[in-house]
Amino acid sequence: MEWLTLILLATATFLGSAVQTAFGFGFAILVAPLFLVAMDSTSAVPVLAVLNLGASAIGVAGLWRAVPSRLLGLLCLGSVAGFPFGLVLHARASVADLKLSVGCVIMLFALFLLVRERGHPSSALNQPFDGPTDEGSADTKNPSAVSAILVGIVSGSMAAALAMPGPAAMFYLTMLRLEKLQSRAVSLALFTFSYASASVLHIAFGSFNRTDLGISAGLLPFVLFGALAGGTLARHISEAAFRQWVLLILFVAGLYAVFSAR
Repeated sequence: MEWLTLILLATATFLGSAVQTAFGFGFAILVAPLFLVAMDSTSAVPVLAVLNLGASAIGVAGLWRAVPSRLLGLLCLGSVAGFPFGLVLHARASVADLKLSVGCVIMLFALFLLVRERGHPSSALNQPFDGPTDEGSADTKNPSAVSAILVGIVSGSMAAALAMPGPAAMFYLTMLRLEKLQSRAVSLALFTFSYASASVLHIAFGSFNRTDLGISAGLLPFVLFGALAGGTLARHISEAAFRQWVLLILFVAGLYAVFSAR
């Protein structure tokens, strides 16, 4: 791999980790299109899984006590059922298929955020993590087992196929209206489980080779550097400005992934 490509991937990894640390999500959404285009191989998915594992583990390290254990257990159970479907999709998909799928998922997610932005301008980007609670909200202590498992299946499938467990989980957490700390904790805990499992499965089934391992190891320090920068970023940038930039980046990244698949 050329040095220019490695520098580009390192920069993307740093920025993705910074965004995820600052706002609790965003690494795969922002970074996946660039990795798929730059690596031009389906092996970008297991590399992304390893890097996302690092970013999620850093974020969840101090939040374990806030995790709603029953909800996390149901989501993880569903994810385990969804992993085989994702592995099959990944094995049968071409690079162009993955680029198109990632682009469509990102643009749909950006549209979701835009709708939330218009409906809740003060907290759209963070809505999955600080949604208001009220008497009409879903019972977050005893969520429907069926719905949580189904969401977990979709999330697990996307984790194994695209290294993107986040969109499905975040839609669901928005509906539950969890408290900020609980929602951020359960999402990052789920991501850590999903990415760890996806990484092991990709290694076990031979879709993660020594070259991919070397790329992942070389980029992991940039995950740490990005996490440190993200903590500072969260304290110095306004939410309004950041929301606008993230929405713009999402749309551009989604369009880029879709058109690069042609």
